Amino acid sequence: MSRIRSRGNKSTELAMLFILREHKIKGWRRHLPLQGNPDFCFPKNRLVIFVDGCFWHGCPKCYRMPKKNVAFWTDKVKRNILRDKKNNRMLRKDNWTVLRIWEHSLSNTKIIADRVKKALIKSL
Repeated sequence: MSRIRSRGNKSTELAMLFILREHKIKGWRRHLPLQGNPDFCFPKNRLVIFVDGCFWHGCPKCYRMPKKNVAFWTDKVKRNILRDKKNNRMLRKDNWTVLRIWEHSLSNTKIIADRVKKALIKSL
């Protein structure tokens, strides 16, 4: 567990970085010290983006329970989900718009870019 990197993950964070750059979405910053450590933040629009890995955050579409150490993984993923909800609540309480994007949806770059653009317009 200690070797799991929380930043620079190619399948999530760097893929999202590519989408933002490809679609010329500007105004974002990475890793601002906010509740929950969002992956991307648009301070002017008060929008934060979390890119959640399907395994670590218990994606309802593609999460598969490991066959070994089931009790540990069930508890671990459950805690992650509860922590995500708490962070969403705290950020919204501070007037931030929270956008969560699943790892499996990053292949649809146009759809993700449109979601981000809509959220930016809505949060103004």
